[in-house]
Amino acid sequence: QVGSSQSTSVALPRSIRRAEAMAGLIARSASRRAFGAPMGARACAGWAQKAMPLKSPHEETEMFIQGRSNPVYLSPWNRWFPYEPVSSTPKMGPYQVQCSAKEVYHFCTCGESKTQPWCEAPGSKCAKVPEFAPRMYSPQHDGPKLMCGCKKAPDSFCNGTCAILYADVFPVATSAICFGGCFVFGVFSTWMMHP
Repeated sequence: QVGSSQSTSVALPRSIRRAEAMAGLIARSASRRAFGAPMGARACAGWAQKAMPLKSPHEETEMFIQGRSNPVYLSPWNRWFPYEPVSSTPKMGPYQVQCSAKEVYHFCTCGESKTQPWCEAPGSKCAKVPEFAPRMYSPQHDGPKLMCGCKKAPDSFCNGTCAILYADVFPVATSAICFGGCFVFGVFSTWMMHP
């Protein structure tokens, strides 16, 4: 009996200390949330210190960064690698531009240039968002080109990444489009194949 009373007297202060520590963590978290501290922003990344989550239907894929005029959408890549800077998305689709083989263009990678898809101040670093650098592009032939507007493609050209980004940001609309397309194809193919 003596041993059991000693074990309960030793275990009681430890459980009380744990409860006090948990209460302190909860109070600290509530005070951070009350003062509007950025949730999910890490101090080790300079761009992330300015990031504040939006209260919107796209809260998981959209974020607001101070000083940016265009929306910033998180791609699946940005969720896997959260410490990399995130470019703005001026257009969720390609830019069709006329290019000349005699000129050298500087593709905007930050998404904040007013002369999209080209950088308005080419240099070694972007003038608006220093984490990015313009990408040099010299076309081989004259003619129209489809340049990336979502700024998520690995190259300057549009490769369909905007469709993946659209599906990630607007899943309900994408599901409705896919369902409608499959339904129309099913009705058409049934009508064509019936005896």
